Amino acid sequence: MLAACVTVFSVAILYSSFDPVPAGEDLVNYDPPPAAYVIDQSDVPVAPDANVTPATQAEQSANNTTTAATETSSPAQGGVLSNMETIKFCVLLLQDGARYMKSLNDYTVNFHREERIDGDMKEQQSIAMKVQHLPNFAVYMNWQTGDRGRQVLFSDAYEDGCMVVKFGGIRRFLPAVRVDPTCGLAKAETRYPITEAGVLGMIEQILAHRQEDLKRGHGVNCVRLTNDEFDGHQCYRFLLTYEDPKFNAAYRKSILLVDSRRHIPLMVRNFTWATDGEELSEEELDKATLIENYSFTKLDMNSELAVADFSRENPKYRM
Repeated sequence: MLAACVTVFSVAILYSSFDPVPAGEDLVNYDPPPAAYVIDQSDVPVAPDANVTPATQAEQSANNTTTAATETSSPAQGGVLSNMETIKFCVLLLQDGARYMKSLNDYTVNFHREERIDGDMKEQQSIAMKVQHLPNFAVYMNWQTGDRGRQVLFSDAYEDGCMVVKFGGIRRFLPAVRVDPTCGLAKAETRYPITEAGVLGMIEQILAHRQEDLKRGHGVNCVRLTNDEFDGHQCYRFLLTYEDPKFNAAYRKSILLVDSRRHIPLMVRNFTWATDGEELSEEELDKATLIENYSFTKLDMNSELAVADFSRENPKYRM
């Protein structure tokens, strides 16, 4: 009975506010997310092995909403991709990146996120992650900011399907709690379940939207911006804008950075729709409608993680 009461008490204060105090194990050195990008546009050169047909595309502004149907009817010439071809190029990159990530048994990475949930923008969080793909999916997360020291462990090797949450800060003295990743308590904390965590999960989420854009064939404008550097990696940069919420109810605009060598997303910023944004500048509108801001830094594919790194019995985790 006492154990049950302690567990209920722990869950009740899962997301309450206390002064953060370090607890648990640090995985990698924390580095703050890079600064926001200034958007400037360039033509889209034909990518090697991208399997796309060159087509004429007039230079467009970031907010241009010319329909895909008009663009894809342009005659082939030059070295520039049309709207739908640019989306296809993005899809091919991400599909290749997905294959690359699936070839990795495990890796470590720093994950930075900023999300709007139920209309409220949550504080920016930086999380050190261990991710395993084989022999089963598993992830360990350790908060470097915010509720510093919080730990979350999920492995589908456990039949109960739960993630284990160990509090940080002053709550580090409380026992760990098992939580269903799909329950309301978990959804109040993040927009996506831990079962979709990691680089591969991000790729699959983005691909779902881009493939729907290709299937529909209109309603979205996609341009490739000038390449940029992120966390020491040269990146392809894409800007997508939707004409109307009926084409994407969640996103009005998306900015995506894809590693030009490994073809994995290193940063994505998504902006939702505004109810009263007519009087706002583009910068003010973006600030008011930012709904998701995610990035990955310090990706290490040679970490040689062990079984204990994803075990609830790991003494370092104190779970």
